[in-house]
Amino acid sequence: MAKRVRAVDPWKLKKWYSVISPRIWDEKEVGSTAASDEKLLYGRVLRVPASFLTGSIGHAQYFLDFRIVQVVGSEARTIFEGYELDNAFIKRLTRRHSSKIETVFDVKTRDDHVLHVKAITWTAVHVSRNQATAIRKIMQEMIQERAKKFGADELMKEFIIGDFTQKIAAEASKIAPVRRTEVAKVRVVQRPEKQSEKITAAEAAA
Repeated sequence: MAKRVRAVDPWKLKKWYSVISPRIWDEKEVGSTAASDEKLLYGRVLRVPASFLTGSIGHAQYFLDFRIVQVVGSEARTIFEGYELDNAFIKRLTRRHSSKIETVFDVKTRDDHVLHVKAITWTAVHVSRNQATAIRKIMQEMIQERAKKFGADELMKEFIIGDFTQKIAAEASKIAPVRRTEVAKVRVVQRPEKQSEKITAAEAAA
């Protein structure tokens, strides 16, 4: 009778790596991931609630995306890819007899990153088309002006934990009563050429 070959559990062949946030988020461990070869880690994206990094439950509605671009020993180091506001949170803010004003556009930061941005303002009352256009313009202009002063990572962190969106809401309130403004989604769509080449080369070598 032929000997029965015992199947090898593939998980036993894998090694666990700690996923480390970028410097802008204090290089904290934000999770772990397993791979049979470290080369397979490159390009993986880990989504983490901002509250995990800030310690504030008030930031739990923001989900941050970190992409692995370097492996050092048992640590998988990442870059900040962007973030997204929880859809359930957006739905809770959207009410009848009021307006939800959205704008989606690209903005260039001080350090030559291009970010794809979605901003939303919720008003306390229903507004006219002209009022919505004026509020949309305020969101775009203030975000573009802010981007000239900040690098990409700094700007995204400012949107999440800073008071910038409150300043937008205050300015928009001159047009109509505003309940809240959020930069609801940000994605890095273009990095400076040298940085992009470095990341591409690392992933190609992996």
